[in-house]
Amino acid sequence: MGKINRRYKNSSVVEAKTMSDQLHEIQQNGAHVELVRWLTSGVFTWQWWFLLAGLIVPWIILLKLIDRKRAHVIWFYGLMILIITSFTDDLGAEIGTWVYPIKLVPYSLISFPFDFSVVPVAQMLIFQYFRSWKKFLIALLIQAMIFAFIGEPFSVWAGTITYYGWTYYYSFLYYIFTGSLTKAFVNYWTPKKSNSLNP
Repeated sequence: MGKINRRYKNSSVVEAKTMSDQLHEIQQNGAHVELVRWLTSGVFTWQWWFLLAGLIVPWIILLKLIDRKRAHVIWFYGLMILIITSFTDDLGAEIGTWVYPIKLVPYSLISFPFDFSVVPVAQMLIFQYFRSWKKFLIALLIQAMIFAFIGEPFSVWAGTITYYGWTYYYSFLYYIFTGSLTKAFVNYWTPKKSNSLNP
């Protein structure tokens, strides 16, 4: 009986190693394919330069416009948006809901310009300029419509993203839900003085 248990344990270890080796091989092959594809049809295309501008330009705008008196609260809000957006983007890419045919860097499932710049900066500026809930929701609604029904169709046309089962309407709801939830969270955890209507 002891011999049988030892054999079972040994076979389980072998199977686990084999599974790990197979996963490692798949990852290496995928990384090689991504690098070759990025070098041959991604980097330095006009879409790549567009993505690079999308990563840099919003932060330049934010640094010029940010209210330094409320900067810590605005940065807190932006960080929460960045975390949520990056996690959601990575999850969607992992399960095959969308792919990025052209990426800023080869080894990433997420879109750096989208997750780390465009969306956080846009929502940070909305959070800064529209402090009451009513005005904030109106501005957020407009931003969601522009991003979901203009920005994303353009990105699909440009070939920087392809959707599989995801719709622009889902994105529209996502922007509203994420922005509203984050504002409620930040308002709850920051001093009332920082979020008052008076500058």
